[in-house]
Amino acid sequence: MLTRQILRDAQSEIERRIELRLGEEVGRLPGNALASGQYLDHPDYEQRGLYGTAATIHILARRATTDPAVNDKVSKLIYYVVNRSQAEKASVSGAVYRDLVARRIRLQKSDVFRMADIGFAISHVSPVIALRSETLTLVQKALEGARTDPSGYAVGSEGGSPNPLATAHALRCLAANNLPTRPEDWRYLREYVSSGSDIYVRCFVLLVLATYDAELERRQLQSCWKDLFSALSSEFGGQSEANHEYTRYGAQDYVRVPWQIYLIQSCAKLFPLTRFIGFAVQRKMASIAQQISAPGGFKYEASGRYLSTRTYACVWQAIEEILSFNFKDPLPRVFVRTVAGATRVFSSQLFGVLTYMALVAVATGSLIEWLNTPGHSFGDLAPNLLAEVMLVIVVGLRLQVTRGNHRR
Repeated sequence: MLTRQILRDAQSEIERRIELRLGEEVGRLPGNALASGQYLDHPDYEQRGLYGTAATIHILARRATTDPAVNDKVSKLIYYVVNRSQAEKASVSGAVYRDLVARRIRLQKSDVFRMADIGFAISHVSPVIALRSETLTLVQKALEGARTDPSGYAVGSEGGSPNPLATAHALRCLAANNLPTRPEDWRYLREYVSSGSDIYVRCFVLLVLATYDAELERRQLQSCWKDLFSALSSEFGGQSEANHEYTRYGAQDYVRVPWQIYLIQSCAKLFPLTRFIGFAVQRKMASIAQQISAPGGFKYEASGRYLSTRTYACVWQAIEEILSFNFKDPLPRVFVRTVAGATRVFSSQLFGVLTYMALVAVATGSLIEWLNTPGHSFGDLAPNLLAEVMLVIVVGLRLQVTRGNHRR
């Protein structure tokens, strides 16, 4: 069962790990710049990037308004984004910069996924922080260069076919910053969320639509969520994310899609007093938060053995939304606990066994009573006994499904 304390403890741990990771970067860049890498617990991996830096800006942005030390760090992170070439040129050898870093910077400046992540992080930053507007200008330029006709965004400024995940990232970034968006782009996402070919991408598209699209009816979004959850229910109990791979200028790249987190966020928005407080969603979110607070941290083993900075930012955002929306008022917590407890009991294997035994007992009792009744006839017995036998069969099948789910 989720509580405010579990979520706040996880947020505090995320912020603690972010601070430790930034400490490892101090001295690796010029004094006015700061960046973060892909992993939180791999300080020897010195490659810095926009994903890790965007995630760090996002997590620290709220505290930057009240803590001067955090404000200074956010300012340096933003300086790095705007002046990345100069900062990296001053921190690595000429050969490394020429052979590796320069090309990477050039490609990533027009990469929609990375630049949209930067823009989304910037939407949480106070306007008074230096270079915020300059950063947003760079983001807008990158997104504008990736626009496709008649709708959607490609993965980069070199053009190509519209990519639904890139389009969702771009629209989230623009909407979060109150920047103009095109109606045809939203229509493209609305069509994809219900019939798109990549079910994991559809989870993120649904989250973006549920958060920012004012024209799509709530009932339609709820129907999409039910379809996605039903299709992914067998994978939801495990721990997995998806990789979305794409190619730019002959080089393979990818972006992670933590679809389970996105489904939880959408559920919290669309079903705040029903499905969100059900056992499956509550258990999953509580498990993620508790893993984050544990020494080993939260990770997707199939994606590597290190803690992803970007994934931690996704979890931090999910927790922030749940705390500010679902846990805003104290009164519903009594209702939440009651429904969650009842859901757990009614969905348990023990409850199914007890129900099964009760139905067998009632059916047996009905048969004995019929046999002891003078002048009994099959016409008197058939309706009641048939109904009870059918209920026994249904409960038996339910127990088989429950056992199958537990084995998975």
